[in-house]
Amino acid sequence: MELLYPVESGIRRAVEILRMGGLVALPTETVYGLCCDAFNEEAVKRLYEVKRRPRNKPLIVGVGRVEEIYEIAHVNETAERLIREFFPGSLTLLLHNKKIPSVVTAGSEKVAIRMPAHEIPLRISRELGRPIVVPSANISGRPSPTKAEHVLSDFGEKIDAILVGRCNIGIESTILDVTVSPARLIRPGAVSTEELRKFVEIAPSEDNFGQYEISADVYVFVGERVEEAIKSFLAREKNAVVIAKKDVYGGRVIELGETPESYAMNLFDALRKAESMGAKVILVEGIEEKGIGEAIMHRLYRSARSVIRV
Repeated sequence: MELLYPVESGIRRAVEILRMGGLVALPTETVYGLCCDAFNEEAVKRLYEVKRRPRNKPLIVGVGRVEEIYEIAHVNETAERLIREFFPGSLTLLLHNKKIPSVVTAGSEKVAIRMPAHEIPLRISRELGRPIVVPSANISGRPSPTKAEHVLSDFGEKIDAILVGRCNIGIESTILDVTVSPARLIRPGAVSTEELRKFVEIAPSEDNFGQYEISADVYVFVGERVEEAIKSFLAREKNAVVIAKKDVYGGRVIELGETPESYAMNLFDALRKAESMGAKVILVEGIEEKGIGEAIMHRLYRSARSVIRV
C-alpha cells in the first residue's frame, strides 16, 4: 500500500494505479472516497469485497467534467437545473443509466452521479479520462473517514494507495432521485433540503440506511435540558466519553466546535476517537435539524442505541 501526496508525481501515480485496475482512497470535499475505474468491472468487484459492501447496494460515480454526465446518463430538465446550481458540489443525482456497468449500479436502471468540489478527485477523473467509482473509503457500516488514518485503520494493506489530503465538510453528499416527480430524497447530506427546495419539489424521504457499527453504546441527547441530562448520566456512568460542542462536563470530552459546520467536520473523527479511547458508552449532544444539522442528526440516529429527548 502506497501513501501518496497531491503533488504532480502523486497524482500521476494514482492515475497509473487506477489504469491498472487498482483501488485508491482520496479526499473529497465531503469524506474520503475509495476509487476505481468505473468501467473496470473486476476493479469494481474487488472494491465491493474490500469494503464488505453488499452487492445489492449501488455505488456513486464521480465525474471530472459536466459533459461526462450526458455521456453516461439521461439528463432531464430537473437534473439540468440542479447540475447548473450545485455541480461541482456535494449533491449526488440519481439518473437513468446509459453506459455505466450494472455491477456499479447493482443491476438498477438508475445510476448515482456526482461531480466533487475538490481538486483531487476532479484531476484524477480528468487525467484518467473516465468516470471513477467513489463511495466512502470505509468498511461498510463504519463511520465515514475524514482523515487518511481512518482509511488506513479500516483497510490497512487491502487497497493499493491513499492520496493524503483534507476533507472540507465531513458529511457525505446528499442523494436525490430526479427520475421521479416530485424528486425523492434518498439521503440527507452536505447540501441541505432547504437549499434544494429552492429549485425542485422534494417528496419526504424513506430512510433505508442501517445502523453504524460502533463498538460502544451511543446515546444521543436532544432537547432543552441536554447538559443537565448528560451530567446526570455521567454521575452513574463515570467512564463514558462525551461528544459535545464544548467541554462543560469535565472528564473525557471530545469537543466538536460550536457551529454546525465544525460539528459536521469533526463528528465521524470524534466517534472513531471515542472508540480508540476504549469507551463502552458514548454520550452525544444533538443539534438542531436545520441546514446541515439535518444530515448530522441523520448520522447520529444511525449511530444511536437510544435517543434521549429531554
